[in-house]
Amino acid sequence: MLNPRAYENSRPGGIGVLEIVDGREAREGRPRQFVPLRRTELCGEIVGPLASLELTQVYGYSQEQCDKVLEVLYRFPMPGDAAITGVRVRFGDVEIRAELKEREQAVADYEEAKKQGRQAALATRESPDVFTLQIAGIQPDQEVAVETSYVQLARAQGAGWMLRIPLTTAPRYTRTDELTSRHAQGQPLFLLRDPGHRFSLDLTLRGAGSVESDTHKLDLEQDQDGMRVRLKDGPVVPDRDCVLSWRPPAKQDRPSLQVMLHDDSASGLVYFLALVAPPAAHQPGQGVRREITLLVDHSGSMSGAKWEASDWAVETFLSDLTERDAFALGLFHTTTRWFTKELRLADAETVERAVRFLMESKDSGGTNLGVALEQALDMNVSKDERARHLLVVTDAQVTDAGRVLRLASEEARRKHRRRISVLCIDAAPNAFLANELAERGGGVARFLTSAPEEEDITTALDEVLADWAEPVLADLHLGVDRSPVEAAGRQVLKSDRAGWGLFDLGDLAWGRAIWVAGRIPRGEGGTLSFSVATRDGQEVAACRLHLTGERNERPALKALFGARRVLGLEFLINSGYDQEALREQLERLGYEPEKALGGRAGKRPRVYAENVRMDAQEALRGLLVREALDYGLASSETAFVAVRTEAGKPVEGTVAVANALAEGWSERFLTRGLGSGTRARLGMPKLAFRGGGRARLSTPARAFAPPAALDIPAFLRRRPRR
Repeated sequence: MLNPRAYENSRPGGIGVLEIVDGREAREGRPRQFVPLRRTELCGEIVGPLASLELTQVYGYSQEQCDKVLEVLYRFPMPGDAAITGVRVRFGDVEIRAELKEREQAVADYEEAKKQGRQAALATRESPDVFTLQIAGIQPDQEVAVETSYVQLARAQGAGWMLRIPLTTAPRYTRTDELTSRHAQGQPLFLLRDPGHRFSLDLTLRGAGSVESDTHKLDLEQDQDGMRVRLKDGPVVPDRDCVLSWRPPAKQDRPSLQVMLHDDSASGLVYFLALVAPPAAHQPGQGVRREITLLVDHSGSMSGAKWEASDWAVETFLSDLTERDAFALGLFHTTTRWFTKELRLADAETVERAVRFLMESKDSGGTNLGVALEQALDMNVSKDERARHLLVVTDAQVTDAGRVLRLASEEARRKHRRRISVLCIDAAPNAFLANELAERGGGVARFLTSAPEEEDITTALDEVLADWAEPVLADLHLGVDRSPVEAAGRQVLKSDRAGWGLFDLGDLAWGRAIWVAGRIPRGEGGTLSFSVATRDGQEVAACRLHLTGERNERPALKALFGARRVLGLEFLINSGYDQEALREQLERLGYEPEKALGGRAGKRPRVYAENVRMDAQEALRGLLVREALDYGLASSETAFVAVRTEAGKPVEGTVAVANALAEGWSERFLTRGLGSGTRARLGMPKLAFRGGGRARLSTPARAFAPPAALDIPAFLRRRPRR
């Protein structure tokens, strides 16, 4: 499962800095001084879409700025779908390698070390894309470097790949019933305008035909290892995400298949990443014909900017259809209205009438998505070779998820199925339902925020709609000569070939590569065969790989597979599923429900539903901890902790880290006006130093989230309600 908070057109947020106030500032009129995040460096290697990266953040302050030993808390963003595999902290010349432990134990180890005056560090994951790092024992004139290693898969973009490097984090809307969850802590603490530091980049891309960036000027240098990528202007102000895109060399006449392996001999399993790329050349109108059913949400929750954005998206999509394609259009709220109740060819006149029907429909009501979806799936489809899609444009703000997902599961079993996809337009969507509906339906989910302060939706829409462009081939399958097989985010199919496993790939659109990550038994043979074929068995690409050799040692593939299982378990913990649905979800993730949920051996069965849910959540948390530790990954229930064995100096005060306000954000988000009364109410540290010095949380703040959602030391150590 990918990070549901990543929008196609979201603006970035801010960067962490540390401010020290020594007590003489007010008396002598001296300017405020900062202990900045001196620099942020990203280095690593990218092979195909697989990125193995290391983010280094360097902090420090001088004796003149502050002569105290401090504990520092700061936030930093990470890609939500990345696998965080390690954290190292260097205090001067001494390096501490963090150990992954259950979160409660890691917190206890850190607190004990701090109490004993030893230098230590603790990295916890608050939400899938935000981490908190606490460092105890920073001394004046001592450089402290935090190195975070992670692996990530780039996203498909056209015939190539795109990697978004999140340099920032920003305020997020938090529901009052989510304030005590782990994910609610993914907020910046305070916001300042200028962080006073710079970002630099040094990456090597292997097998890249071209590399570009829409956000930064690049310095490209081809060497024997690949394409070296740095920033042309040197270190830059980190006021926006850094976005890289690249294309691999493409075969001109046919699809290509590339497979990377990790031979995990200890477990007897092989982890793989298979990439299927379309031909480089394609003539519009020569691909597979499309049958598209569009369901457009016109409910009350879609009013305003969301309504306008969704109608504009549908109009744009309809105008891209050709006369070879067919479509149906339905508008739903309390009831469902259809342009026609059957598929119509997309000639110019019919498309024009459909757009007029869309724009003239202004009635609204409740969000009866399930009723509309059932009507759409009951429509007749052709039996010849077509790309069949059902695209829902909605904010997914419904509560009958169980029945909606049941419809998707039933459709997936039909011979001439439709692939169900979701274009979710909202600043705070029901992302879990959108992702789950698309996964069960064999489609994709894409998110566009409609918030007025975000970038123009039109900038992102063309890229999003490319997912449903004219396909080169439809209903592709990936086969491998091993069984049983498991995949991350892909449906496993039954194969007609004995001993073979089969994965659903969906449609291969022109200019759109697709991938599947999974694991298979190693088996007795020394080779593995992979094959991409159409539904009728016509092979379009194949490869045969040897298991022995250094090239098959890619532990990043195992980490990525594990990261998706970990995210899936975190979703289940917070999903609120009933027992039947929970067991079904566990089976889809590859677990045996009875073993995963455990039993109450020797105890009487639970009578009340609340206690049944509590037992299930406890069992899921235990499973999450075991899986995260086995794969060596940070999660909401595991954390990295590092403790020096040498004696140090006692911590004399705790300071929090602020975040810089990003370019384009309103000044109203800046931190201001937080007096002593508010400081006490929020539980912020009031620190007294010898000689009158003190540390504080930037200049007075204007809280942008409810006080309970603000992350201060005491709140960090709280356990969420269960």
